[in-house]
Amino acid sequence: PESSRAHTIYQINYAKVTKNESGKVQQTLTAKLNLIDLAGSERTDSAGTSGQMLKEGNAINLSLTALGGCIKALSEGKKPNFRDSKLTLLLQASMTSGKVIMIAALSPASICYAETLSTLKFADRIKQVKIKSSKNVTEDPVAEIKKAMEEMRAKMQQEIDMLKGAVGGDGAALTAGGQLQALQEAMAEQEEAEKKMREELEQKLKMLEETSEERAARAHAIDEQWDNALGGASATGKEGESRPYFVNLHEDERLAETLIYPFSPGEHLIGRADKNKPPSLEFNGMGIIKEHCTVTVTDDNQVYIEPHNNSRTLVNGLKISRKTRLVNQNRVWLGNNYAFRFCHPGQEEYGEKREEDPDYFMAEAEVSAATESVEAGTNDDGLTAALRHKLAEAEKKVEQANIIATDLEKDVVFAPKIFENRQNGETDVVVHAQIGSQSLTWPWEKFAVRLTDMVQMWTEWQTCESRGEAMRDREPHEDPFVDIESQLIGEADVWLNALANMVEFSAETSVLSVFGQVEGRLNLELNPCDKYGNTGPWDDDDEELDPFVDDPNDLLDEKITFEIKITNLAFDPAMAGNEGICKYENVFVRYKFNSANEDEDWSNTPADKSGEFDCAFNYSKKHKVGPYWLWDVVQDNCGMYL
Repeated sequence: PESSRAHTIYQINYAKVTKNESGKVQQTLTAKLNLIDLAGSERTDSAGTSGQMLKEGNAINLSLTALGGCIKALSEGKKPNFRDSKLTLLLQASMTSGKVIMIAALSPASICYAETLSTLKFADRIKQVKIKSSKNVTEDPVAEIKKAMEEMRAKMQQEIDMLKGAVGGDGAALTAGGQLQALQEAMAEQEEAEKKMREELEQKLKMLEETSEERAARAHAIDEQWDNALGGASATGKEGESRPYFVNLHEDERLAETLIYPFSPGEHLIGRADKNKPPSLEFNGMGIIKEHCTVTVTDDNQVYIEPHNNSRTLVNGLKISRKTRLVNQNRVWLGNNYAFRFCHPGQEEYGEKREEDPDYFMAEAEVSAATESVEAGTNDDGLTAALRHKLAEAEKKVEQANIIATDLEKDVVFAPKIFENRQNGETDVVVHAQIGSQSLTWPWEKFAVRLTDMVQMWTEWQTCESRGEAMRDREPHEDPFVDIESQLIGEADVWLNALANMVEFSAETSVLSVFGQVEGRLNLELNPCDKYGNTGPWDDDDEELDPFVDDPNDLLDEKITFEIKITNLAFDPAMAGNEGICKYENVFVRYKFNSANEDEDWSNTPADKSGEFDCAFNYSKKHKVGPYWLWDVVQDNCGMYL
């Protein structure tokens, strides 16, 4: 089903055909088995569902109500209305002629008391239904089918006549009672039922008239469909396999070692679906490319795996770049999600000789260990174990993002980086994104959100590829590989100690990127204001207005006003340039006084849209602060965070 919140019905039709000596059908014994998984009813208020989930929950509850109504009518010996829902219509035959077994799922939790009681009552009502089963034997299949069609037509015609009989002379009763719609639905249902029965009749007649060669060809076609669905996997169990093979590994032990991929002597191409060069084993998951790798079985029964096009092919946790021999119990990863164990029957003595076969968790652990060892070797700078682990996890997710970008033909490359957060002094992981000519730095949280969107976009692309359709174009704000948000170029600090004596202060401070590189220099001024809110200089006649104080303690009980002026930002062409052109546009500066205070709002300058290396802002803003604010400035050596 398209939704996981749905009823699931598997219908299996059995037919035992007996033929006479001339090959003509003499008798047909039929049976139908319905396997039904009913979705549980839902209390929408307690579940807190809304939107599409609410619609699905309501539809489930309505169909269960209709089923309960039919069961109640059957238990009381009344005629049920099976057409109240598609669920009851599909189960009509099983509920009136056959055997029914129900398994009720209950919860011992006290909060589920009402649901448990309702389920038990539902099951008890089913036990009260008495159903007579009969043997379905057909002597003449064609006559039986025609007879069933006539009986259904007569039955439905009888119901239509009953509805028509409810019509008054002027048709008012029909319309007022809502019978008109019921009549139209019944007639449409009759037409649809006749159409389906005709199709079934034609199909059954065709099967009955098949020759043995045609039946063999149909069976062969079904086998081919199974082979395609399994992607080259064998239906034979590993116990009966004598050829070297891959067996799938999975974190869920119920799914682990359920698929066998045997290799006969010769070369076997593995990769994504390709009409021009179909692979022997087809995988279409994330990280799998066309002509991903080749497995070769030599004449002397040795097995080699060779990656192509820099594909992600790992053996025992390590990425390989050349032809590598496989031995028994080796672990093989293809792409991001396909994990296998290599088995070589008859060659166990040349393998790893482990007492227990490696499982998925061992294969995953050695990939993580290999990644962490690489990071430890290249970044031996005192990183904590927690940070090393986070960096190793970042490597996996970044690699996944790069694989998706390659599949979608995006000119984007991601790489994890270590940086020190200047706001809290902690070392953390960010992601460097090279999007075309743009060089951006994404916080880890931003990258994680965008990676989720990338996976959804990749899934949509894969669906379109399988259908031979073109993927829809996305608007820039919908594309996770396009970043039109404001980017952090760098940060700077300006100390405010000059305000302790209320004196002017001007600074040319360096703007540092998150990796400590100087991107440019910012020019600003800090000007104290007098009691009227004006800035200096003050004339000799207005000397008493000058807010200067010798002792900062004189200002502790006072509110003070000061002005921030940000004049310009000059980028370093060597850092911010690309062939003599500034790579930044719409540049602005924002600042706050306490970087640790999330409640404090940022103050922003107007954006410079010139696209030049020298950005002019000519911005000024006055700030008025309360008593003891300066005490924090002096004691904690506080400043502006830009």
